[in-house]
Amino acid sequence: MITKWLHLSELGGDPWVLPIWAAVNEAVKSGKVPALSPKVYRLGLHVSIRLNILPRVVQRVNSSTTLLYEKIREYGSEYVFTEAKEGYAYPLDNDLKYSLLADIDALLFELNSACELMTHLFGLLRAHVGQPIPAKQLGKTISDVLSQGTQNASWFVLLDKHRNFFMHEGAPYIAVDLSNEPATLDTLIMKENIKSFTDPDTFVSLSEINLIVQGFIAARRQLQDYLVSLFK
Repeated sequence: MITKWLHLSELGGDPWVLPIWAAVNEAVKSGKVPALSPKVYRLGLHVSIRLNILPRVVQRVNSSTTLLYEKIREYGSEYVFTEAKEGYAYPLDNDLKYSLLADIDALLFELNSACELMTHLFGLLRAHVGQPIPAKQLGKTISDVLSQGTQNASWFVLLDKHRNFFMHEGAPYIAVDLSNEPATLDTLIMKENIKSFTDPDTFVSLSEINLIVQGFIAARRQLQDYLVSLFK
């Protein structure tokens, strides 16, 4: 039986939901809408926690890839693969390799989870102002909201595709793209142990995942503005 415990403070976190709550509270105070239920406020807390986790995972991925590129810096030509030549697999510390794979998995999961919670919140707030949306149309409605500005939801289609594969169908492998060195290296997350990178459905690059992250960041700003406007 649990009789004593510590709660940990939750201060200085991601402020995305705060302007939305401020707009809601003003609308409630002026009598425009009834008060939100505790369930909706709890959902806002869950969104905030996911948004607090995300930058930490991104930081871990970036740190691990930086270390990965340092470790392979002195590779020999015998380790280089091309379409015409098969090399030797480069020996890499398993802790670094699997930590990076775990963090990439976590990044896709956390992005997807944040999107799902924000979509749920979007639906509840629309219903609260008398504009309910059928569950099956929520994704399209959010896509329409994003398309009214400079954003679109193409990044989410990619996220959904890759996250579903790694969550339900397979596990990631990694390789390093040397094509543009020394200017740029990229990490390739493979969906199988492939010998060629001519089929884009068999892998995703870390630079592509970074574009998904940037799309999410831009979209959440636009979504925040829209949700605030509902209560004005």
